[in-house]
Amino acid sequence: MTEFYLLSKPNCPLCDEALHMLNSLQLEEPLRLHWVDISQQADLLEEYAWLIPVLVRATDDAELRWPFDPTTLLEFIEQ
Repeated sequence: MTEFYLLSKPNCPLCDEALHMLNSLQLEEPLRLHWVDISQQADLLEEYAWLIPVLVRATDDAELRWPFDPTTLLEFIEQ
């Protein structure tokens, strides 16, 4: 099972939308998703403050930056 990290912060409507998109995917296997609050980590906040939400694949640290479209999101997850 591949692990993913959703970089986000509280009160982020785009992050909520990204999470909804992830939950709506029809996947053969469930994914392990970790919610990372960048506002609690100064280095992440500095790097990603204007980019969130960002989905990070744990196996290779590849990033998918917002906006996600369903096709690209699915391809990113299934790689």
